[in-house]
Amino acid sequence: MQSRRYIRQLTAYATLLFLLQLLFVWLVPGRFVSDVFFWFVPFFYLLSLLSWMFLSRKIESKPPGFSSAFLSVTLIRFMLYAGLLLFYSFSFPDDAIPFIITFFIFYFFFTMHEVFSVYNLLRRK
Repeated sequence: MQSRRYIRQLTAYATLLFLLQLLFVWLVPGRFVSDVFFWFVPFFYLLSLLSWMFLSRKIESKPPGFSSAFLSVTLIRFMLYAGLLLFYSFSFPDDAIPFIITFFIFYFFFTMHEVFSVYNLLRRK
């Protein structure tokens, strides 16, 4: 039940961010928009969904192990994000600044959503 609710909320949130993204692309000059701009929402959506599935199973099966699972997921995602930022920045230096700025904006919004969702899940348990 919780997973369906989270998927609906995450999908609505990602759709809203995607629509805001379209508005941003329409209003801002092209040099400020990364070449891979439209891949950010699906990327963060899938990672948030995978993280939620793993963490929700951990909290339902054994709540004391949740904190170590949360830290593990956070560390793995941090390393993935850092590796992706470094790889893309060195591979495409002309697009590095718009990519990094856009990446952190989406990172902030999806992390906020995930923290609130995990907090609400923990509060209900």
